[in-house]
Amino acid sequence: MRHLVITIVAAFLLLIAGCSSNSGSENFTVAAATSTDAKINVQIVKSLIEDKTDHTVEIVEDLPASPQIFAGIERSEFDIASLYSGEVYNNYFDDVEYTTDQEETLKKAQTLFGEEYDIKWYDSIGFINNYSIAVKENFAQKNNVDTITDLKEYAGELTLGTDNAWIERENDGYEGFQETYGFKFADARGMDVSLMYEGIASGELDVVTAYTVDPQIIERNLKVLEDDKQFFPPYESSLVATNEVVENYPKINEILESLVGTISTEQMTDLMHKVNIGGQEIQDVATGYLQEQGMLD
Repeated sequence: MRHLVITIVAAFLLLIAGCSSNSGSENFTVAAATSTDAKINVQIVKSLIEDKTDHTVEIVEDLPASPQIFAGIERSEFDIASLYSGEVYNNYFDDVEYTTDQEETLKKAQTLFGEEYDIKWYDSIGFINNYSIAVKENFAQKNNVDTITDLKEYAGELTLGTDNAWIERENDGYEGFQETYGFKFADARGMDVSLMYEGIASGELDVVTAYTVDPQIIERNLKVLEDDKQFFPPYESSLVATNEVVENYPKINEILESLVGTISTEQMTDLMHKVNIGGQEIQDVATGYLQEQGMLD
């Protein structure tokens, strides 16, 4: 009997030891949509967490848009994600006062999304990925087009290429654009972003809704027109995490906080150029950047 008791106790102690050794290691899921900058963000998060903790990170990317990310957060499928402050105006909340002020927009996103989805919305990682209207440089020079208002005279003969979400959105989408600037294009086509840039290069498109960090703006010799009526809201890139993660894993919170203000718009454009134009793997680009910044142990 005595030997049986000893055996049971020993087995119990081994079980506790096993549980204890595994309790410090968790797997976190990080989400991103289709944009390259968001994919770079989440790869940076993965590299840092796995370098500085015993935790592992699974990346879920190429989600169609932010609604799928927020739905995943609500279902506890995602722990961390890469999002933009301007999302706050995309029909998530009733009676949100629309503004293009950068600081106010970020505060609205932090407060409203924080309360609605029980998340911490961190200050910006440092860069802005706004929508913009871009045309070919030679078209702009030939027709003396510098602002979006200057485009009104020619819009009735031009074809616009944009992502599908922009056509459907209200506040800062195509409908709101027409109300603000008082014109629409002869045709507006929703498509994948890569096809959008190919289309304007081939001449199938005349105008595109470029993102301000896209290296294709330089590569395709495009001119971003001045938003002279300040229509487009700021899309500051931020990381978000569920409050459960923030409260229970202070090291994860510390890592995410450390990324605030670390990547400028120019730096992200350079990183995206390496991926989209140079053909490098996102993991290699993210790791290389962190090593250059001295952020990896």
